Amino acid sequence: MGFYDRRHVAMGRVGLTAAGLAATALSVAACGSGGGPAGSANAQKLPTKTLKDSVKVDLSAAPSGTISIAVPADAPGDIALRKKQAAAFEQRYPKVKVKITTVPSTGYDQKILTLIAAGHAPDVFGSGDVQIPTIVNKNYALDLKPYMEADKFDTKAFYPQVIDGLTYGGKIVGLTDNWDTQALYYNRKLFQQAGVQPPTADWTWDDYEAAAKKLTSGSGPNKTWGSLWQKWFVPVGDAVAAAGGKTYADDYKSCALSQPEAVKALTFLDQLRKDGSDPGYVTYDARNVLGRPADDVFKAGKAAMLVGDGRWAAYDFQSVKNLDWAVAPLPKGPVTRANFFHLSMFGIPSNSKNPNAAWQFLKFMTSAEGAKMGVDNAQGIPAREAVAKSPEVAGAPLATQHDSYQPFIDSLSTARRAPQLSNFSNYQDKIDNALEPLWKGKKSPQEAAANACKAVDSALAKD
Repeated sequence: MGFYDRRHVAMGRVGLTAAGLAATALSVAACGSGGGPAGSANAQKLPTKTLKDSVKVDLSAAPSGTISIAVPADAPGDIALRKKQAAAFEQRYPKVKVKITTVPSTGYDQKILTLIAAGHAPDVFGSGDVQIPTIVNKNYALDLKPYMEADKFDTKAFYPQVIDGLTYGGKIVGLTDNWDTQALYYNRKLFQQAGVQPPTADWTWDDYEAAAKKLTSGSGPNKTWGSLWQKWFVPVGDAVAAAGGKTYADDYKSCALSQPEAVKALTFLDQLRKDGSDPGYVTYDARNVLGRPADDVFKAGKAAMLVGDGRWAAYDFQSVKNLDWAVAPLPKGPVTRANFFHLSMFGIPSNSKNPNAAWQFLKFMTSAEGAKMGVDNAQGIPAREAVAKSPEVAGAPLATQHDSYQPFIDSLSTARRAPQLSNFSNYQDKIDNALEPLWKGKKSPQEAAANACKAVDSALAKD
């Protein structure tokens, strides 16, 4: 299941000004139909243009013409899979030419939506969970329900959580071939050396904290951390939900991060820093106190436990020499275990020049046949339940040698869908900025949470 890192679709921050939009459109137009790498600027807004959501569904003739598929440039596994699927699709439909277009991953979603708003859309584009409300509200992608009805497309073959997660405002604007959740990655060798029993499904926060202390050793650049609990919105949100808290009120009209349950989660995460077993401000990139991505620290054998990754990390870790790792469920909080339900999606822009052929390719991508082409690039769990339970997936070495299959399946019962909030990244930026001093030990959980909610509530009131 080729799948670009969920953090690209969820955490893109680089937007485009009106001037940047024009420059992007010109650069793409020069590349020909379907677009190419987008330009960049430093604004923090998505394009505001709302498009029409209407197209004639006509599946009576075999697809023909050229269609372009846009994917992030730094996703080699996903790019390889889409090329493989494109070749098979072209053999089946010789009148169709499929072009795979790579787009720089920084600010990927903003760039793609800008291309669509400017009239230079690809025919199929990759995006993800937190972008769905914006995509629906601005009609950036076609509602696929008319195609599903005309083609008698069976959504019951998918995990129900997948279809629910792709549905917003009564529309389905994308399909996917896989899903993911969060899990706890741990270093078996470090656990054995410290005499600590491996994590189990019964682990609680107390168990995690106690183990992190025992697994921490050394100092300075040679320090081995017991815990790397990453500080991006998903692993932080998982902790908040596990304590019975929320980031936003149910109606998404106010921030709930300053409520006692949420503050309890922030306090737990900060205590790991105070214990000296977690760096505090550690992230998936190099913008943190360690100066390098959390995954790199784990791969170097300098961390015993890692939180903040989905199954995409297993795809990466399997090729690391001398790293004996495995996967376990996230520890339970005071109220429950909580997991974010990651969904990539591929949609058809509402101004695609060849939407009917794009639908046929999208349908092939997410078919059982198309999904099985990605077993070697399996970075998520197949979206079709029968494929997920097949021996090729459940019995693959990646799953059996590192326990990197069942913990994700088991997490479905406690998985929560992405925030249903348009322009999500604008609000999340404010939360990230307010919480960063907490992770660095410069603010208390109560102060940081109050600052976050003040900034978010002010922004929500203006929108």
